[in-house]
Amino acid sequence: MKRLKYRHLFYGKSIPVIISMFVAFLAIIAILYIVLNRMEDGFVYLPVISIAVILLTLVIDYVIIHHLTPDEKNKITEASPPEWKRLPDRMKDEFQTDKKLFLISSAFLIGFELIFAFLVMLSKGVETMFVTLAVILPVTLICLAIYAIWEHIWANMDDSAIYTKIEVDHAFEGERQKHGGRRKFIVFYLPDGKYVLETDDYFPPANIVVIKYKCFIRWENANKFI
Repeated sequence: MKRLKYRHLFYGKSIPVIISMFVAFLAIIAILYIVLNRMEDGFVYLPVISIAVILLTLVIDYVIIHHLTPDEKNKITEASPPEWKRLPDRMKDEFQTDKKLFLISSAFLIGFELIFAFLVMLSKGVETMFVTLAVILPVTLICLAIYAIWEHIWANMDDSAIYTKIEVDHAFEGERQKHGGRRKFIVFYLPDGKYVLETDDYFPPANIVVIKYKCFIRWENANKFI
C-alpha cells in the first residue's frame, strides 16, 4: 500500500511546488552571488548549494502539503486496517484484455506516426524524417511493450492474487488541465495515514478495490466489479 500512498507526493498540487522552485532558483542565484563575491573558488560550491536549496524547498513543500488537520488525524486513528481476500474468478475476468483491439489501436498509432513522418519529409526533407522516426518510433514501441506486459500480468493472475475494498472519504478537484477540465482526486484514510489517488472517472467512486498480485499493486473503481 505504500506505493499507492506515495504515488502523488504532493497530492497533485504542482503549481505551489513550481512557484516554490522558482523562489528557490532566485535564492540560489542570490546565495551564489554572495559566495562568489567573497570567495574566489566559490563556484566549487555551486552544485552543493543548488542541490541543498532544491531539496530543502521540496521538503518544506512536502511537510506543508502533508500537514494533517485534527479531523484527519481522528479519521486515521479510527480507520480499520484493510481486510485482504482471495481474488475470485469473476473479478479476474474483468482484467482480460481485448488483444485484437490492442493490436488495431497500436497499428493506428504507428500508422499515424508514419503519416506524420511523411509530412515532415515533404516539408523538411528525408534526413529530418529519419531523425523524427528514430525518436518517436522507439519510444512508442517501448511504451506499447510495457503496456502489453503490464496487462498480460494482470490478465494471467493465479490464486495468489488478493484484494480489499476501501471506502472513499471524499473527492476534490485539482488544477486545471491543458485540454480543459480539472484533475480529480479521491481521498481515503487507513491506519498508516492519508491516501490521495487521481481518478479518471467523471464521478469519483464511493468505494475502490485495491488488488495485489506478487510485487504488483493497482486500484480500480469498485463499481467495475458489481
